[in-house]
Amino acid sequence: MITVQLPRQFEAARLFLFIKENFGTFESVPDAVEFDFSRMNFAFPSGIVFLSNLTRFLLRQGCEVSYSGMDTNKECIKFLDDSLFFQQHLREKLSQHSAPRVTTQPLIELHHKECHAWIHNTFAPWLSDISGVPMAGLAEFQTCMSELFNNINDHSAFDVGSVFAQWYPQKKNLQIVVADFGKGIPETVRRIEPQLSDNEAIIRSFDEGFSSQSTPQNRGQGLYYLRQNVLEHLGGALTVRSREGAVTFRKSGNSLTVVPYDVQGFCPGTMIEFNIQTDVIEFEEENDGDFEW
Repeated sequence: MITVQLPRQFEAARLFLFIKENFGTFESVPDAVEFDFSRMNFAFPSGIVFLSNLTRFLLRQGCEVSYSGMDTNKECIKFLDDSLFFQQHLREKLSQHSAPRVTTQPLIELHHKECHAWIHNTFAPWLSDISGVPMAGLAEFQTCMSELFNNINDHSAFDVGSVFAQWYPQKKNLQIVVADFGKGIPETVRRIEPQLSDNEAIIRSFDEGFSSQSTPQNRGQGLYYLRQNVLEHLGGALTVRSREGAVTFRKSGNSLTVVPYDVQGFCPGTMIEFNIQTDVIEFEEENDGDFEW
């Protein structure tokens, strides 16, 4: 059995080196893995989503997965429990009193066919409530979320991804993480341009007019559209991690800043994380420009 000591400040990037050293690129998996929560003091959205996906992936490969060290007196464990992490993976909450917090859109695994309804019927009303932006003003933002899941459908062999969102009311900051355990953006892009490195492939996937596959009428618009709306219209930051590459896109003044950096380890699949200030979301009239599924 391999025991994984989860770090005090738990975010996905802190597990990538462990992944590379123990699993490589997942040509094989161990018979059993235990995740130890005893040292954890804070869980970021990326850590929650990544551990959930990793757990599901290992189980699908026939690996036995167990958890230990969950002290229900610790705030981070209470937060995970309220986020429905343990209910999903242990089939019950650690405490019967745990429930999703107003500021949290709890962890959920979604198949592509379920995403559109979840975005419009669950996520958008929640975001409207916490941000004070009317539903009609979130039409373009909903399309951004749809494109995140279109990306998963394009790059994942499992047609499924996980999502978690957390709003920090004092900072008016919204963090959303969507991730899958597919082959990853670089592998998909290299079918078209095989000479590109992981970072170059991630950057290329966000270029206007580029597409490897997607709904035909949306080709060349998906990830570029996502980048433009998160950065240009919402003033947010977008970070993409896949395999051994990672790129952060952010707006600096009137220009776009692209910051590539090497992942210390290996990120299976694709993880897209974006940060948005909810107090700058502008009211926009609803339109009929949604992408088709």
